[in-house]
Amino acid sequence: MDLRLMILQTCTGKLLSEYQLNLLRKNNICSLIDFYDADEKKLHELWAINIQSVRELKKELSLLPKGSVHEGTPDFNYETGIEELDKLLHSVEQPFKPGRVWELCGQPGVGKTQVLYTLALNFVWKHSQAVLFIDTKREFSCKRIQDMLRARKVDAEACERAMKEIRVVQAATGADINDLLNSFDQQLTAETQASMQTKLVLIDSLAACFAYHRGRRMRDVRKSVLTELACRIRKLALRGVAFVIGNVSFFEKNKDSCGDDGEQDGDVEEVTRQQLEPMLGSYWSSVATLRLSVELPEEEDFTLQDDGLRFIYVISNSYGPDGEHCLLRITDAGVV
Repeated sequence: MDLRLMILQTCTGKLLSEYQLNLLRKNNICSLIDFYDADEKKLHELWAINIQSVRELKKELSLLPKGSVHEGTPDFNYETGIEELDKLLHSVEQPFKPGRVWELCGQPGVGKTQVLYTLALNFVWKHSQAVLFIDTKREFSCKRIQDMLRARKVDAEACERAMKEIRVVQAATGADINDLLNSFDQQLTAETQASMQTKLVLIDSLAACFAYHRGRRMRDVRKSVLTELACRIRKLALRGVAFVIGNVSFFEKNKDSCGDDGEQDGDVEEVTRQQLEPMLGSYWSSVATLRLSVELPEEEDFTLQDDGLRFIYVISNSYGPDGEHCLLRITDAGVV
């Protein structure tokens, strides 16, 4: 049985980041016996947590009832339905499959929402499974989805069926998202039909929930909410639910001058192109197993006519290489 899955079933283990869990395998701690045999001081130094937490985790693992550990998420691929993106994902060992937790980053207005709409529509169309779309900006466009379906020459009955399978829920704060996911988890436990048919959660966009979390006290609140959210996402991922979470990026030089809502706090000087930096801090950066960045081609400019071309870069990857990219285009039918 996979050690990571067992650790993530414990209260202490759910607080560990993806990066910390990956350190186990890198240090040849691959089984429960290896973990029990590992020196507590070594684990303390490896994970940068106190020894008492290490001891508590070992105790919690010993109390897990036999048979309580799930066999893991189903081993098959969904595919995104975007051909070039799927090729990229396979090349970096991150095919779209149950239990994946991805983050989709980019500057405001670059097209992240269009990618999320396309993922939602492709998913319900190909797999006949429902999508939970959490809209934090209160901007979800049913018309855009309908326009995409018309551009694909879908008949009225199929269009109505697809629209029903994209279940949109508004959430203004991070606490609202936590409540939604907690309710979803409870429904899965109760095996309600609607929840059992929902295999993908899209969040557009997480950064919008923390637009006003500034100052030390509010940063502490944000970290607390994000920690709880990370635990809920990991728990649902273990049950086979996939996540794609929108986030906002800025050039690193601009980051301190911008709020999480993307608004400038003051005048900043023009900068040369460099890697974009996602919002929400270092803790959140370890939650997703894959971070993708949607970017304009270098020669493009928002002030010029937009031809729809976008690069998607792999900026971090827990399971394979990063730095790879592919070229996509935003069309009337969605992102292709």
